[in-house]
Amino acid sequence: MTAERPSPRIPLSPPSVKHPTSATRSPKADAVPRESERDAQDAVPAGAVDRAHPERVERAKELSILCAQIAADNRARDILVLDLRSVSSIVDFFVVATVAARRQGNAIAIEIDQEMKKRKEIKLGIEGIEEGSWVLMDYGDFVVHLFTEEMRKYYEIEGVWGDAPRLPLELKGPIGV
Repeated sequence: MTAERPSPRIPLSPPSVKHPTSATRSPKADAVPRESERDAQDAVPAGAVDRAHPERVERAKELSILCAQIAADNRARDILVLDLRSVSSIVDFFVVATVAARRQGNAIAIEIDQEMKKRKEIKLGIEGIEEGSWVLMDYGDFVVHLFTEEMRKYYEIEGVWGDAPRLPLELKGPIGV
């Protein structure tokens, strides 16, 4: 009869060994500084897109101004285009306009959408078309915001993005006005 040998157990970490924390790391561990995820994100320049694809940014600028003109043609008020390239790495331009009523906002949104489809511009999403007090149309490089006066005052988007410069606009009013 042979004696059974116990199977060897290899603990993942011995109970007496504690995992090093930042305060108790060995000098070898500190030799290579580790960046946190936040540090890596902060190092990304906000204007990286326009350096990589300047034609894409120029197109977004042109389309943003076109959307502003469509809003003006449909009697929207207080229209502006914010240039967010220096303050955001997510989107390049915001088009902001005030509409008198839900129907007007929906009509402008539909017209903008039709024009962007003609130009083969892909809409990533639309929000608020049912409620109509704030319609948001996301085209990736630019976003269109159509607010009722009450909602525009409430969200104060120009204040939130106060560091963003405004593009100079020479919009023609609606035909016959």
